[in-house]
Parts: sequence; C-alpha cells; structure tokens
Amino acid sequence: MIIFPRRYVNAQGSTLATFFLAVHTRPAPGREAQYHCWYDEFHLDEVLQIPGFVTAERYALVESDGGSVLGSGSHLAVFTITSRDLDATMTAFRHAQKSMALPACLDADSVALSWWRPLGSRAGSGKA
Repeated sequence: MIIFPRRYVNAQGSTLATFFLAVHTRPAPGREAQYHCWYDEFHLDEVLQIPGFVTAERYALVESDGGSVLGSGSHLAVFTITSRDLDATMTAFRHAQKSMALPACLDADSVALSWWRPLGSRAGSGKA
C-alpha cells in the first residue's frame, strides 16, 4: 500500500504539510548523563516552543556504516514539523537557535542538522 505525504487541514482550513528536522549529536566525552538530562529536560521543550514544531523523538545509534557524521555515541533527534511555509518555519527556527546555548555536555563539533520533506511511504503487513 502506498501512503502519500501527510497533509493536515488546520482550524482555519489551510493545508499543512509535514516535514522533519533531523539533528545528529554526540555528548562530550564523560558527560553522557548530563547530555541526556539537558536534552530530555530542557532542549526538546525549547525547540517544541517554535511554531510548527509538534513532536520530538530521540534515538541512540545502534550501528553505522561509518558515515562522517556518525560515530560512537551518536544520537539523533527527529522533530516533526507541520507548516504551510517551510521556509518561514526554518527562518523561525534559525532565529530561535541564536538564543539556544550549547552546553558543555554537548560535543559542538558533532552537531549536524538536516531538513526533510516526505516523498511518500509504504506500510508493510506487520507480519514477522
């Protein structure tokens, strides 16, 4: 079954498209507990205050083929965005980003952001 990119209609009747912001990061050496505390208790909420950002999920790297961004201890945050105007949402994010402090528990050199738009998807049968 092919599922086309998600679109929502807001209360005003405008169509909102779904996008994703993927953020790859690593904690500073020896600061993983502090990093997780900062991310979970502060940073996710900080980003979710930006208009259009609706959900956040975090992941820990299990295995990689050695891509340049990924390495031991890599983490991924995926933010779901609904917006009629992704450029305006990206501008709002970059404006908010100026006031976001990079804590010492974050390896600043590991931060890589990428913006994604859906092209389509498929759903499997769910049978193992």
